[in-house]
Amino acid sequence: MRDSVEWITDANRLAGLAGSWDTLLGEDSTPFDRHEWFAAWWDAFGGDDELSLCVAWRDHRLVAVFPLVRRSKRELIGMANVHTPVFRPLAIDVTARNSVVVAALGDGRRGLKAFGVPSADPALAALRTHSAGVGMRVMEEAAHVSPIVDTAGDLEEWRKGSKPRWSAPLERFRRKMGRDHKARFTTIEAPRDLRRELDRGLQVEASGWKGTQGTAILSAPETEKFYRRIAGAFHERGELRVSAIELDDKLAAFDLTLLHRNRLYLVKTGFDEGFRKLAPGLVMRLSVVERCFELGLDAHELLGDDSEWKRKFSTSQRAHTTFRAFPPGALGLGRYGYRALARPLLKRARDGVRPDDAHAGPYETKVD
Repeated sequence: MRDSVEWITDANRLAGLAGSWDTLLGEDSTPFDRHEWFAAWWDAFGGDDELSLCVAWRDHRLVAVFPLVRRSKRELIGMANVHTPVFRPLAIDVTARNSVVVAALGDGRRGLKAFGVPSADPALAALRTHSAGVGMRVMEEAAHVSPIVDTAGDLEEWRKGSKPRWSAPLERFRRKMGRDHKARFTTIEAPRDLRRELDRGLQVEASGWKGTQGTAILSAPETEKFYRRIAGAFHERGELRVSAIELDDKLAAFDLTLLHRNRLYLVKTGFDEGFRKLAPGLVMRLSVVERCFELGLDAHELLGDDSEWKRKFSTSQRAHTTFRAFPPGALGLGRYGYRALARPLLKRARDGVRPDDAHAGPYETKVD
């Protein structure tokens, strides 16, 4: 029996899929595949876009979902943005995945963009194959590369391999915190008072360069709405974890993380730059990694872009791709030409205009 495809354009209908959604999640699932993630994303970032969720049913069972929005009549876009670490269509098998991919591409006369697809995910190959099948021009651009700390092995072996990259005496700093301050460490724990702990954490995240540059969670109401809803939803699921360092009753560093299928995902982190000489963000990261080993977790996923502070601890990485399919014809060719030729030239012209880490102190670097 062929899968039955449905296009969902109503938020209430999206909400109604919550009970069926988890059946799509396999052993390789991430928190960013969950219904709660996409429901929060649409509520916060939907804006003027049109919800266009492509789903497939088989014998009245949900078997695939391709979360999309329609930004114009000529293009569908994956329900993802800079706050999305991983994005992909979800399906229980190859047939179900092909059902939603083929439906999303249609006859090739509208474009499609999917940001942040894992480069090794089979969905990427399906998008590539079926786009070519309807005569579309395909472009795959390297997106972010997310460092990972594999913690299923031996802690001492990891410490031996990573310590030369720390570039700071983190263990000594941790002892100094306990010696010179009234220090309290919270490491991968469920919040006791979610509102209070989240409020304090978000204030710390906004206190430094992120707040100055307008990239902190509290800098935009829609971003704050998204993360507060995510925190509440995953707290209800029992998957929200926080880590923190308090020095003299002042929050020096904070992590908002999700614990899913034995992997700890770093959603947001920040530190008080007033304590930067003690490198509280790096000290906390060391403590979190050590705790991951103690708990027998498979990995600590640092998410986001590759950066110097993440490379101090990481042992592997996951690459992501932005997939674009352009319709045939003059309009599609023009858009393809801009992305393939003009835009790279413009980007190279402004390369090097990136904020530096000079203000972050001798040991701390900016964190995502």
